[in-house]
Amino acid sequence: MVRQNQKLKKPGRWSMRRALGYPLWLGIGIVLCVVWTLQGTGVPRYWMMTQELDRTQEEIVSMEHENADLREEIHRLESDPLTLEALARERLGYVKEGEMVYQFVESP
Repeated sequence: MVRQNQKLKKPGRWSMRRALGYPLWLGIGIVLCVVWTLQGTGVPRYWMMTQELDRTQEEIVSMEHENADLREEIHRLESDPLTLEALARERLGYVKEGEMVYQFVESP
C-alpha cells in the first residue's frame, strides 16, 4: 500500500484567531487583576475591613470586661452594706455622728 502525500494545510482563520486570542485574553485578565487590586474595592478595602474587624473585636472584649466589673459592683452594692456606706461617704460626703471631717482647700 502506497501512502499518498497529503497537502500541507495553511493555517486557517480559526487557528489564527485562537493563536491571537489566548495572549489577548491573558493580557486582559492580567490588566483586570491589576485594576481590581489597586482599586478601592480590592485588596486595600479587604485590609481596611480586617483591621476594622480586629478593632471591633478588641472593643467588644473590653466592653465585656467593663460589664463584668459593673455587674460585680452592682452585686456588692446590693448585698454588702459596708460597701454601700463607703460609697455614700465618698460620693455624697456623708459623715457619721462624732466624726471629724478635714477639708483641704488649694490656694489660688
